[in-house]
Amino acid sequence: MTTRRSTGPTVGSVMSSAPVVVMEEDAIAGVAELLAGYEITGLPVVDDADRLVGVISQTDLVRLRGSAIASSGWHGLMVRDLMTRPARTVDASASLEEAARIMTTEHIHRLVVVDGRGSPIGVITEGDIVREIADACDDG
Repeated sequence: MTTRRSTGPTVGSVMSSAPVVVMEEDAIAGVAELLAGYEITGLPVVDDADRLVGVISQTDLVRLRGSAIASSGWHGLMVRDLMTRPARTVDASASLEEAARIMTTEHIHRLVVVDGRGSPIGVITEGDIVREIADACDDG
């Protein structure tokens, strides 16, 4: 089967580079501060070797806030207690169409872009794709 390459923008051309990451043993309170401070919706989670092991998002924190766990004190919880694993990844050379298909099919809002070692090098979100669509409409 032959794979058709897109001649349009790639994931690598629109992704946010050098993502803010957290570690599995980081406190949830710190995650909330990072999400709010950087005005982002999710963070890649890495291990000691800087390899991607999961993702934690604002949705995870909202779910926590609405759960019985929150009433018993969530301040002692760590990223590993809430993160989604495995994180869904995409290659920087993938087309935006492919990234959009993955997000739509899997009902997720972001994909982590990793290098050959499995370390995060970027994140592409639904917002990145929408901005690219808006830019393309302005150009055309």
